[in-house]
Amino acid sequence: MANAPIYHQPLKLERYLIKHEYVAPHPMCCSDAESVTMQEILELADEECTKMWKDLSLGYTECRGHPLLLEEIARLHGVSAEDILVAAPQEGIYIAMKCLVELLDKNFQIVRPHVIVTYPGYQSLYENVKAMGCDVSYWTAKLCDGIGWRFDLNELEELVAKNDTKILVVNFPHNPTGFVPTSDQWERILEICKSRKIFLFSDEMYRLTDNDGSDPLSSACTVYENAITLFGLSKTFALPGLRIGWVVTPNKTLMALMEQTKDYISICSSAPSEILSIIALRNKDWLINRTRTIIVENLKLLGKFFKKHPHLFEWYPPSASTTGFLRVKGWLLKLGEGGAMGFCEEVRAATGVLLASASLFDFDDQYVRVGFARKSIPQALAALEEFIKSRESRKQSEGN
Repeated sequence: MANAPIYHQPLKLERYLIKHEYVAPHPMCCSDAESVTMQEILELADEECTKMWKDLSLGYTECRGHPLLLEEIARLHGVSAEDILVAAPQEGIYIAMKCLVELLDKNFQIVRPHVIVTYPGYQSLYENVKAMGCDVSYWTAKLCDGIGWRFDLNELEELVAKNDTKILVVNFPHNPTGFVPTSDQWERILEICKSRKIFLFSDEMYRLTDNDGSDPLSSACTVYENAITLFGLSKTFALPGLRIGWVVTPNKTLMALMEQTKDYISICSSAPSEILSIIALRNKDWLINRTRTIIVENLKLLGKFFKKHPHLFEWYPPSASTTGFLRVKGWLLKLGEGGAMGFCEEVRAATGVLLASASLFDFDDQYVRVGFARKSIPQALAALEEFIKSRESRKQSEGN
């Protein structure tokens, strides 16, 4: 008897954002940076890109991506253009996961592979492999007092040894905690994969957001032949509306499978988006510095705000990423239906400040995701301050 089909579960965070993000006046949970305008991008275009834009035909494009776009991505990563497949980031996740599972089945006769995924995380990173029939274990981040969020590498090694793991899915800089491993820790993760021939899917969507002057980690696809790197323009480059990302792997068998699978989904990317993406990557330093500047300024504001309310919040500013995971404490957890979601809903209804509860990440509901790469953070903090003052004043009055 054939196994019963397993269906994808709704993406909780996306469903929540679809309902509230475009109507809430003070979004404070979003993971993308302050979006760049069309005019700003076109003003950066060189002579070649300007001509391509003016003469652009709105026809189909090449499946793997525009040759000049592949060239710019290859230069960014230091890889061959043959190792790259352009796809929308969410599409890239699905394609990569499907092809990894298919490869293990066809080439190694492993029909129910064990997968380890960093957790909490973007639901798609574990929901896809669960729906494909994989056994999934979570490598869970821990909030360490006085230090911040950490992933224990000893725990990873134990999970691998116990389960004969075939795929490791990581996301660094990590969404939602902002954790970034040290270079030594990253080398250890890579060595675990290499020594046990584990396929590595490395979600690097928040790459190049380092705000402390440190160098980014080496991209997984450049240091391990069985790694797939996911990157794109939605986060660091502040261009989510282009829907342009890419997967990179030196594994030729995997790349061939991913190209074939893309034929069943988008077939190719948007022609205008590809030209705008070429312009963006040719001006990557300007775009990266723009995002980093916003992040640095907002982290200063967030640090002052949370330091002012230590009885209500526990905050550890990340050294990279556009998001952090804030612990909510005290009477805030008693608002509404209780927990972080009760707090988020009360704040949203009263002020229009939009925060994302940890329950949207299937995690302990005493945390909220804070996004800090948009220019609206000062206004959101002002509204949140008024909310706290008003509720504390009310509590005092009721106490009297």
